[in-house]
Amino acid sequence: MSKLLNRWRDSDPAFKAFLLGVFFLGINSGIISSAFNNYLNDSFKMSSSQRGFLEFPRELPGFLLIFITGLLAALPVRQWAVITSLLTAAGVAGLGFLSPSYNSMLVWMLLWSAGSHLFMTVESVMGLRFAKEGGHGRRLGQISGMTNFAAIAGAGLVWMLAKAAGPDLYRWAFLAAALASLVSAVLFARMKKGGEEAAPGGRRFVFRWKYKWYYLLNILFGARKQIFLTFAPWVLVTVYGANPALMAALSMTAYFLGVVFRQAFGVVTDKIGERKMFIADAVILLLICGGFAFSTFKPFLYALFVLDSLMFATRIARTTYLNKIAEHKADISPTISLGVTMDHLVSMSVPAAGGLLWAAYGYKAVFIAASLLSAAGFFAALAVDDGRGRAAVAAPRPVIPD
Repeated sequence: MSKLLNRWRDSDPAFKAFLLGVFFLGINSGIISSAFNNYLNDSFKMSSSQRGFLEFPRELPGFLLIFITGLLAALPVRQWAVITSLLTAAGVAGLGFLSPSYNSMLVWMLLWSAGSHLFMTVESVMGLRFAKEGGHGRRLGQISGMTNFAAIAGAGLVWMLAKAAGPDLYRWAFLAAALASLVSAVLFARMKKGGEEAAPGGRRFVFRWKYKWYYLLNILFGARKQIFLTFAPWVLVTVYGANPALMAALSMTAYFLGVVFRQAFGVVTDKIGERKMFIADAVILLLICGGFAFSTFKPFLYALFVLDSLMFATRIARTTYLNKIAEHKADISPTISLGVTMDHLVSMSVPAAGGLLWAAYGYKAVFIAASLLSAAGFFAALAVDDGRGRAAVAAPRPVIPD
């Protein structure tokens, strides 16, 4: 423990401020991810097809991210972090206190979503900025692990409020989420240095054929991600009767494991390369799809839900892969933003299609269709060149004496 404290004291002050800001923003994330599906079900009595179509407006800010970051291109990324926190705070407060109707809920959901999606670029760019050469995956894993650690507190709060607050659960939970976001805004604003070097250099848009596999991986991830963000919890809530306390417990489990898993994922990515990590992700996705499609054993489904949450860590590998292949460092921020936009171009349409598929053939058809994504992801991963093969060929061979 003393060694850990000494490392913290010796860390870059800007990095410490950023990591603390990530912690409080992670509390917000834990609250929302644990409560949002139950909030929709309890407050608006939505059908599965309505829930699927709701993902279009919820993911719209992600699709527009390339334009949002283009407008912010003249600002350092540390200021993007402050904007992220303020948007998120306003959005979740509105969900809790200013959403008497479905239409008003949409407005506040859009604000919250805009902040959440902007932070995807902020987290990746700042993580690369604060990393040492050869340790980019490790640093991104640390930041992601901190988010998970904080989200445990957020999910835990929902779990406690679910037992104590009764019908006022969502108001109290979303108020806490908004306050946590405001604290993160203050901490991000205190970064006096560090963020300036991470500025995107004025580039608003970058598209290069060299980055084609990075783009494709983002598109495939967008489809896979949205199926499991939308339909996996919706199956547990509406088919298997999972209540808010259970969903919060599952989220806490995923976050708790993610504290260690995401850091380990980053370290392993640095050691064995992104290609192998992408291949492993595709194989695991096939297992998850098959489980949701063909199993009705609740503990197994709960375990798959947690496993899929952990595998969202592949964003670390995509970011380090881009960092390796980028022609210019100034390409990284706008390319990450473009990748998120491509991700959401797919993720806005997949839930609506999935909702219609569910309505016509049942929820199992959604996950059978999703298994095709694992095959596409596997072949895309085989095409990725992370430089490991060239490094192995270039490595000097030992001389064996006669």
